[in-house]
Amino acid sequence: MRPVPEPPPMSTRALLACLVLAAAASLFLWQTVWLYPFRLLVTLMHESGHALAAWAVGSHVSSVTISPATGGLTYHSLTGSLWRELLIASGGYVGSSLAGALLLVAAGRMRSGRALLWGLVVWMVGVAVLWVPLLPPDPGAAHALATGSSQSDGLFTLGFIAGMGALLGLVAWKGPVWMRRGLVVWIAALSCLLALQDIKGLFGYGLEVGVSDAHAMAQLTYLPAPFWAAVWMGVSLAAMWLGLRSIVRRRRLAASRGPMMSERLSMR
Repeated sequence: MRPVPEPPPMSTRALLACLVLAAAASLFLWQTVWLYPFRLLVTLMHESGHALAAWAVGSHVSSVTISPATGGLTYHSLTGSLWRELLIASGGYVGSSLAGALLLVAAGRMRSGRALLWGLVVWMVGVAVLWVPLLPPDPGAAHALATGSSQSDGLFTLGFIAGMGALLGLVAWKGPVWMRRGLVVWIAALSCLLALQDIKGLFGYGLEVGVSDAHAMAQLTYLPAPFWAAVWMGVSLAAMWLGLRSIVRRRRLAASRGPMMSERLSMR
């Protein structure tokens, strides 16, 4: 029995179509029930970015949770250093943007998308094992009001990871190729565009004023929150552009090598 050949890489047109749909959804449908599971997934990516940044600068991460209201909290030990706190505060948006860009680069090369979906499952399980306790610290009245967080968020986060992990695993195992590919690009684009939500919140759409990472950065640096939101938006768009540029360059190189390879084969 012959093995089933792997499909060719995702076409540039299909890739761009997925990106345009994800961008439109991020702008106009972010608060709808249809995107609710993906909002939670991107929030988990965001909080993982904070946790990884804290770990990288030597801070101890005690918990990472997301809430049913799609907010998130990451608790870490204080570093006593302004620049380290700035890195940790920026880790959410920068980390999710970089993760999205890497997923885009991988999406441009993927054949079926199965390995990338399983990779996302492994990441979620790793977050659950390392940083999600059953009973996280009490968020306090201020954080509870701002993010909708509570001490039951540990159980909620573990339940979400189990459910979303099972869904992604099922799609990776049994889903058709177009679904696996489209899901990877969709998640990558939403992760890159998360900073859009902060900018929308600063102008009265979506997030409430005073609860975003941009406002936390403003308190640390005395630079206005819109400045940091714009910086993170620039990082997100730059990450997406670099990811797409890598895909286009790789495909142009492959196309230019194609005729040369065929000429060599004909000469032989």
